[in-house]
Amino acid sequence: MAMNLKGMFMTCKHVLPHMIAQKSGAIINISSTSSLAARPTLTYKTSKGAVNTLTQHIAMENAPFGVRANAILPGLIDTPMAIERRAKERGVSREVVRAEREALVPMLRMGTAWDVANTAVFLASDEAQYITGVLIPVDGGLLVKRG
Repeated sequence: MAMNLKGMFMTCKHVLPHMIAQKSGAIINISSTSSLAARPTLTYKTSKGAVNTLTQHIAMENAPFGVRANAILPGLIDTPMAIERRAKERGVSREVVRAEREALVPMLRMGTAWDVANTAVFLASDEAQYITGVLIPVDGGLLVKRG
């Protein structure tokens, strides 16, 4: 909770006065598709769900000041932390973990850090100037599949 929620809350708290003063800004929080799907990780799911609520609240409270707030919800992303930890915990190869995770995703591949970064670049750009309070899954269709 301290890292996933409090850290994000404190960052927003300290940047908002500057954004309000300049009458513009784009806050991009990172949540997770786990916040919207049935998952066995109660604290993680709860903290990321709170990030979603925080994002939407900030969006509504600060829209009149030209400040936008959105959240990116990554799904299964191919990162060393995600793959290495699971492989080590289960005593299997990284390739086994990757194959299992990729089979879960409708697009048949996990996302990359670039997929998340490109979404953030868009949300920070002028092309997204009319988008606020949105939770954007970057998950290859995983949430649609899970329901």
